[in-house]
Parts: sequence; structure tokens; C-alpha cells
Amino acid sequence: MASRSRVRTRRTARPRLGILADAVAEEQFQAENASSGVPSSLETVAQALEALGYEPVVVRFEGDPVAWLDELISGDLRLAFNLCEALSGQASQEHLPAAAVELLGIPMTGARSATLALCLQKDKTNAYLRALGIPVPDWLVAEPNDATLEWPHFPAIVKPVAEDGSLGVSADCVVRDRRQLDAALERGFQKWGRLLVQRFVTGREFNVAIVAGRVLPHSEIEFRGLPDGLPPVVTYNAKWAYGSPEDEGTVPVCPARIPARLAERLARLGVDVWKGMDATGYMRVDIRLDGRGTPFVIDVNPNPDLSAGAGLARQAAAAGWSYADLVGRIVEDALAREDQLASQRRRHLVNARFRQRRRKAVDE
Repeated sequence: MASRSRVRTRRTARPRLGILADAVAEEQFQAENASSGVPSSLETVAQALEALGYEPVVVRFEGDPVAWLDELISGDLRLAFNLCEALSGQASQEHLPAAAVELLGIPMTGARSATLALCLQKDKTNAYLRALGIPVPDWLVAEPNDATLEWPHFPAIVKPVAEDGSLGVSADCVVRDRRQLDAALERGFQKWGRLLVQRFVTGREFNVAIVAGRVLPHSEIEFRGLPDGLPPVVTYNAKWAYGSPEDEGTVPVCPARIPARLAERLARLGVDVWKGMDATGYMRVDIRLDGRGTPFVIDVNPNPDLSAGAGLARQAAAAGWSYADLVGRIVEDALAREDQLASQRRRHLVNARFRQRRRKAVDE
């Protein structure tokens, strides 16, 4: 009688994906949202990765770069999911974690460090886009004690040159004459050294989201619910102070209820920005229309907020994607972009880790 063969199954390890996070920024989010119960992008992305069959590992920057780099080097990570929008709470350092990951050759989600660094400087982003022929409102950079500042365009908006997430943007940042402009500059200089003064485009505002080169359905911000006297602008409170008058008065409508011709025009402009900046991963381009219907790019946001309740997830849902679909597509895009030079650096990393483990075994 022939013996029955036994099929043996082997449990394969799930790919380890490192979620890059900043401890200070994470603590700030938890403190600001303790009462609302809103989950962070770290929590929602980790849950989605788990559901997709990955092993998410949080690689949290806690102030010690050597320890953080060692965790990246020794973590046996297949990919780094970059959720670092700051370093030690400083948005101006957002590009540094991405640069470190690129040097190590680990595939990474989202934007390259060069794109992050450029978009952190709003004046340089404006100049770059204008050089490409992309319409941006007129602007200048104001510095303390600048007695020669001349600005003829009103209304205008005043905001920090190098901040993200509408930090430093409040209702009184929209100014309608020279007196209000001087007052806004005086307030701004108390905290920031350089301020952007830009023509305020008063028309409709749209968000164009792109993931791995695909344009998602547009979203429009409606300002009709704002209390009288507040300007139609997405302030810091509108984004982060849940339940505030500014939050409840700025309502995203997705998909935007607009004619197909306008939707196509917005998409083309968003793609022009994406291609012109050699963008990767995912990006949001904020666009406003002036009184004649001419679109202007007012902000470019690589690696926008990825929490489940944020605008990008809303636009992905309008495209028929679940939140896990969105996270999965971002991962697949990052793995597909791994280049040869990065692979070589990654092999050096793996070999060095192997030699380190072997020396340790011999010593023991």
C-alpha cells in the first residue's frame, strides 16, 4: 500500500513596513484631539497595513538621530511608510527623514526629500511654478524692519513662508488695506522671521488630489456657513479645531458639483504641477478661481494628511476606493518605484546587518 504523502505548509513572515512618525508631532496631535477622539493617521494607516497583510512597525523619531537611524538600519524593513510631517515638531525639517531613508536605499511612500524641501518654502514653490508657466497669484516675501515693502494688491493674505497645515493662518491674515497689512505683518513677525504676502484670490476653492499619477475626483471647499465677517479662507482652526465656527463653516463637497469642462481644466492644471515638480506618491494641489474664472495654484501639498477623515481619503472614496485601497495603492506605488541605485544601497545595508549579526554570534 502506497504511503500517503503529507503536504506541509510553512507560515511565511509578513513583510515588515516601518511607519515613520515624529514623537513631538504625535504628542501635539493627541493633546489637541483628546476630547474629539479623532484617530491619527498613524493609527489608521497601521490598521490598514495590518488588514492588507503587512506587519506595521512604528519607527518614531524621539530626538536621537543615531537611535532612529539604527532602528531603520536594523529593522529589516521592506518599505518605509513616511508619515513624518515634522521633525521634533518642526515642519521646516520635514524633508530630513525622507532624505535619510533615500540614503539607506529603503523604498519609501510619498514624495522625495527634494520635493518636500521645495514645497516647504512657499516663495520658492511659487517661483518654480511660475517659471513653468503655471499661474500663481502675485507675491513677495516680507522680513522684519523692511521699510521698503511696497504692496499694491488688495485683498491680500499674509502667512508664514515655511509652515504647513495652515499653521499661522487665521481670519485676520486676510487684509484689505495697508493698515490691516501692517497689523498682520506685525503680528506675524512676533513668531516668524519671514512672511509671504500674496494676492488673495476671492473665488471658489478646489482641491485636486493625485495618487500615483491618477487624478481623483475633485473636492470643493464651500464657505457659505462661515459667520459674517470671516473671510473665505481655510484657517488653522478650520482644519484642526473640530467643532469651531471656522471648522463648521468650511464644508468640503466631494465630488465637487462642477461642469465637466471645469473639472477637466482643474485636472490638467493639477497634472501640470505634478509633472513639473517630478512628483511621486501622492499630492494635493489647492486651486482658486478669480472673478473671471481663471484658476490659480495657491498651495502644493506633497504627502497631505492621510488620516481616514481627511480630504485625500474623502476624494479616494469618491473614486470608489476604500481607505485600505488608498493605503495599499500608495504602498504598491512606492515598491514599484524602487530604482537600481537604491537597491544597491539597500543590499549594502542588508549585508552590513548580516555581518553585524555574525560578529555578535561569534562574540557570544
